[in-house]
Amino acid sequence: MNQETYDLNIDEDCHIFRFVSEGPRGEIQKIIVFRQLSGIDNYYNLSFGDWNEIMQKVDDTAVSNNLDTLKILRTVASAVESFLKERPGAIIFASGSTAARNRLYRMSIVRYWDEINSRFIIRGSRNKKWQPFKKTANYDAFILFYK
Repeated sequence: MNQETYDLNIDEDCHIFRFVSEGPRGEIQKIIVFRQLSGIDNYYNLSFGDWNEIMQKVDDTAVSNNLDTLKILRTVASAVESFLKERPGAIIFASGSTAARNRLYRMSIVRYWDEINSRFIIRGSRNKKWQPFKKTANYDAFILFYK
């Protein structure tokens, strides 16, 4: 995905990635967090959303409407790639906070399918069953890892 992304500020352990979305609604702090799933080696949950300064946490339900969705999604993809370079055996688990967000993620995967498929294996979950990713299927969650 050699397209424009936001500059990432990465923590020392390569678990937290921060960037600023810029658009008509101003500058919005975004954060991507990779947390190891409890009791499961090499599985990491990807959390992503707006940084809520008051609550001191990621708000994955926020709708920024800053007209930079593709740039944001490419930035998240860049963070995933950076994370996996540090942990080549890791498996990333991601699920949107809504069905609409999962559909957006699926459409983004489809848009960059050739590039993603050349380097990664991606699976989708439907009814709590993992299956190979299909471009036309709707999913509740995704996992991604290096081939």
